[in-house]
Amino acid sequence: MNRQQMKVDVGAKLLQLRKEQGKSLRELSKLSGISANAISLIERDKISPTIATLTKLIIALNTNLTFLFDEKESKDIIYISNNGRSYIELESKNSRVKLESLGTGLPNQDMEPLIAIFEKGASSGNKIITHKGNELVYCLEGEMEFEIDGETYLLQPGDSLFFNGSRPHKWRNASRKQTKVLAVMKTKHWLEKESADEL
Repeated sequence: MNRQQMKVDVGAKLLQLRKEQGKSLRELSKLSGISANAISLIERDKISPTIATLTKLIIALNTNLTFLFDEKESKDIIYISNNGRSYIELESKNSRVKLESLGTGLPNQDMEPLIAIFEKGASSGNKIITHKGNELVYCLEGEMEFEIDGETYLLQPGDSLFFNGSRPHKWRNASRKQTKVLAVMKTKHWLEKESADEL
């Protein structure tokens, strides 16, 4: 079925899950390391979370990125047209990222396939990232720079990077325009809380 892109209301999804789990703002704040005030603003769509903040919240809620895009029905085959992907937008002062889902709803799904679109100037900042599991990144357009264990990798269209997420890393859009990548991660790793900081 051909359908238009649909923006996911991240705040409403997080609020719904927090309420279902019976967690207070203060409890979620303690579990995630994000202030209760910031969580409240995110839930009310007053501010947009960064990738780092969103990941800390979904781990504290014992879920994963696919929860945000979940289809109501479980299927064995998922087809999504080019303009029919659900997406979320994450913004901070120096970083704007759009994540488009390539499919959720498979029984026992254990992968998170995404198209990530990084606007000019987008970066993970100076903070070093570590997380459980492996990460695959394939550059579709633009230029993406990753620094892993102090070594720099510049991805141009057609280049790929497959690495252990526990290695200290950070990223930035190295292009003067939008950069788009295919990213695939294992869902289960987001539930392993040890040293999971962000995407």
